[in-house]
Amino acid sequence: MYGMDKKMLPTDYFRKYLYRKDVVNYKNYISLKEYYLITGSKKMVFPEISSILKNKLNFYNYCLNSKLPTPTLWSYNFRAHWFYKNEKEVINSKQDALAFFNRVFKTSNIDTLFLKPTLGEGGQGCFLLKKENLESQIESIYPDLISNSYVHQAYVDQHDTINGIFSNSVNTIRIDTYIDTNNEARVLSALMRFGMGNTFTDNTHTGGFYVSLNLQSGKLQGVGRQDIVEGGKIITEHPDTKVTLNGFQIPFYKEAFQLAIKASNALPNRIVGWDVAITNQGPILLEGNESPSLHVTDVACGGYLNNKHIKDVLLELKN
Repeated sequence: MYGMDKKMLPTDYFRKYLYRKDVVNYKNYISLKEYYLITGSKKMVFPEISSILKNKLNFYNYCLNSKLPTPTLWSYNFRAHWFYKNEKEVINSKQDALAFFNRVFKTSNIDTLFLKPTLGEGGQGCFLLKKENLESQIESIYPDLISNSYVHQAYVDQHDTINGIFSNSVNTIRIDTYIDTNNEARVLSALMRFGMGNTFTDNTHTGGFYVSLNLQSGKLQGVGRQDIVEGGKIITEHPDTKVTLNGFQIPFYKEAFQLAIKASNALPNRIVGWDVAITNQGPILLEGNESPSLHVTDVACGGYLNNKHIKDVLLELKN
């Protein structure tokens, strides 16, 4: 029935767990065709803005200019060309890389760096570099570093209460925003992602899970879910800490939504998924995704077609 109603192959019927008993009405969920209609629309997504969102070095500089709080970028590299404090160094060996990072750690007075591929996505290819075991890490990751481009950022110290759920990864709020036809930015939905086990990222593609965040109360609601390719588990308490998810109050949630709105106005693609971390001082913006995983928020929210703004988007794009 799902395939007939949506007029396409029913792949999302399984990917979104629509066969499970807790799904009230499968018609409330957007189809893959509707997803591509939104994220591929020239009315919604603008290449000149997407080029900033996709490139993490450009995104960092834009955040600075727009006064959007974001983790400090200490250094970066374009393959063998490495930069620190506006000075370039050509790295030709593991020893060169080791000396470079030792200098960054010493002069910046830090002991951890988070390395992300400049054009990476989905949490893939990231490294958590620690001063205490720097030499062994360089030994293993040097080939990746020297053959790609990375930003080397400060590691975020997240809020104590969120550390209480899981402290091995920075657990982020994914906030989808939408700019309507009156050019007003709105929060569509929010969910929180958590890592587990030995992972240091919370992305669903790297083994994490997600749970819906109530926009009014700022509390986690319902159950956590893994991506189906990671096992599709239903989670009621964090597997590592046994903290109950449903009803957990997330600090600074209002400020996080306000930050997402500010970011949306600064980088006005009409639909963006923002990754926001919560520190003891408030929210901090990590990334903006020009092609957000709407199928994830679709599942977390119990069907995106219940959302008035998504209905407005589809009505606009189909007419």
